[in-house]
Amino acid sequence: MSEREEKEMRDAEASEPEAVESRPLAEALREQLGEVRSASEQRTIAGLVREIGKLPADRARAVLEVSAQLAALSLRVSLEFLRAATGAAQVLEAAGLREWGDMGCRLASADVETGANFFKAGVAELLEVPVVARPLLFQVCARQLPLSTSIATETFTRAPELARAAGDGETLAATYEVALEIARRSARHSADFLAASPAAFAHLEKYAPAAAAKGAGRNEVARAALHLAGVFAERAGGVAADAWTNLPTAIADLDAEQTRTLFRHTEQFLERGGAAALHVFIAGGEVLRLAPEVFADWTALLHAVAAQG
Repeated sequence: MSEREEKEMRDAEASEPEAVESRPLAEALREQLGEVRSASEQRTIAGLVREIGKLPADRARAVLEVSAQLAALSLRVSLEFLRAATGAAQVLEAAGLREWGDMGCRLASADVETGANFFKAGVAELLEVPVVARPLLFQVCARQLPLSTSIATETFTRAPELARAAGDGETLAATYEVALEIARRSARHSADFLAASPAAFAHLEKYAPAAAAKGAGRNEVARAALHLAGVFAERAGGVAADAWTNLPTAIADLDAEQTRTLFRHTEQFLERGGAAALHVFIAGGEVLRLAPEVFADWTALLHAVAAQG
């Protein structure tokens, strides 16, 4: 960089007392970006660093750390990150900026163009995602990245849609917790689980009016559904995605009490394996619709048969 551009960057940092702590990182960043020959890009970088210096100290430090890391990988990707970082810092805390930067870095390691476009898109849409769920979102994406960058990117970009479907931060966070548990065994099935979630929540919404009349809400049944999905994930991995996909069919035309009864009996059968529990879940819903008065006898017979192997 020219002496004038270096002076601009130093002056920008010094003008913000809160950013003094990050000055060594900014110097490291300057060294990495010293390969930039274009005068216009040098001016752009100087201006971006000036804006970063106006951020709270912890966020400025996070941005500079990630920028230096990205510069070692690709100057272009690092520049795209710097362009988007100021806006992203209005949405994400320091930890979130690092997680977002790490995801982009891993995408860029696989394909520079993908990484650059990821940062170009920014994080404005994450405003729709409750803060409590964001760390879990990044954790799920990190699990999916080794399998497929496109799957991880889709999980990230569809987060606002899923947030709207879930309806509140607690439900959304629980959804990502289940997806993360599934991803420990199968990243592909974690994506299937998330893809099936909007339809599942749409069907769970039918319980809202009756629950509200009792002073409860949809979340009472949704929590029970997510608990069952979580147990499926812990005990049977990817079968949880199959159960979640079949949930709308299994609970069709059942009232809230019947639905919770079906969930309880399905969970009991998870001791027999994920496939057995999945069949009980689907068939049990049909029994409750056609002949609810024999459901208890039906499940007792299933346990008796299962005891014989």
